[in-house]
Amino acid sequence: MMMHRVARTFRRFAGRRHAVGRNAFNRIAAAAPALLAAALATGLQGATPSAAGVRYGDAVPGIVRASDLEILKGRLRLDRFSVIAAVRLGSLDGRELIIAEPLSEEALALVEASCAGDRFCPDPYGFVAARVRIVHLRDRDVATVVTIDRETRDRHGRIFSLQSFDLPGRLIGWNGHAEAASGHVALVLTPIVQVDDDPVRAGDSIPFTLMWDEAGERFALWECTTDEDDVETCAFYRDEPENDR
Repeated sequence: MMMHRVARTFRRFAGRRHAVGRNAFNRIAAAAPALLAAALATGLQGATPSAAGVRYGDAVPGIVRASDLEILKGRLRLDRFSVIAAVRLGSLDGRELIIAEPLSEEALALVEASCAGDRFCPDPYGFVAARVRIVHLRDRDVATVVTIDRETRDRHGRIFSLQSFDLPGRLIGWNGHAEAASGHVALVLTPIVQVDDDPVRAGDSIPFTLMWDEAGERFALWECTTDEDDVETCAFYRDEPENDR
């Protein structure tokens, strides 16, 4: 019920949604020293036509080995991807990874043109991607835990859809950075959109925060809203099951 109330509050006071505070999770260096984020420059470099195979993104020292990249490539059927961040879940539980798929050449050109024109420019300390996944890696077993596209879904169903937040235009990709929370990876993401033939821009002024919900034992959107009386409500949000179509 709390999830439903938060969703209704957001839709009614869309202009009052605000960024998640830093106390919701720790920065990478403080919470998980081995959690390593790739810079935006790496993502842009990897999206160039000259990149072949798994060049875009590197092994995360101490967590993801170079040999793991070939396993990921085969199991996920991806030729080009980046391991943005990774964390160990425990000695027997394997590893959890954030994987980004590169923008198409057309999308990358749109982002570069927007940035060169002093319009929207992605966070230089983050990454850009066409699609993002959270993946569980245990030995040679690979399982996609969450897929982030126009809809964000896990094996249980839809977590949230951009349509639910009335974002305009078509989705070009995502700009984001990795975090750590509750022993898992977490993501702070801004959709990159294009309306008609206008330059690309951020789809929302407030990033979406995806993190582990210990009570629900799955990833969920962490939303904070403020009502007309300036009363703040923060809770995990997932689309209601009856809305999962």
